[in-house]
Amino acid sequence: MQPSTPRDEHRFLQRLVGDWVVTATTGHAEYDPSKPDTRWTETVRSVGDLWVVGESAGPMPDGSRATMVITLGFDAALGHYVGTWIGSMMDRLWVYRGWVEPDGRTLTLEAEGPDFDDPAKTAVYRDVIAFVDDDHRRFSGSVRRPDGSFQTFMTHDYRRA
Repeated sequence: MQPSTPRDEHRFLQRLVGDWVVTATTGHAEYDPSKPDTRWTETVRSVGDLWVVGESAGPMPDGSRATMVITLGFDAALGHYVGTWIGSMMDRLWVYRGWVEPDGRTLTLEAEGPDFDDPAKTAVYRDVIAFVDDDHRRFSGSVRRPDGSFQTFMTHDYRRA
């Protein structure tokens, strides 16, 4: 097997590498990034030139600490982005399939998981990472509704630390 050669899709992911601070978030009225006990941070590192791994940490609404890990890459044979996400608050491995939107700055990742309203059912979720510039990005999480549209349930702004 020949080693993989980095492509433009892999270079897109390298934009995530570095240390980030969540500067704004929905759903946490008391969130203050200037306070270490409420701040969410993320460190993203490169695994070669083909993959990135990010680890986020911060407080949950109930005050408990959470850690999350994301892996992202581009599978040239499949022709799309691939990845996983895990969080210390749940026992589910989320598996992503994704693409870059035509704007060239937005990565959309889809995964299937338990429906919020009925865990016996599954739903399609979207996590979207949109670069405003090299030092500012936005994240949103949404779920597919019965009519096919996606309803956003959380957003975060990240600034490079």
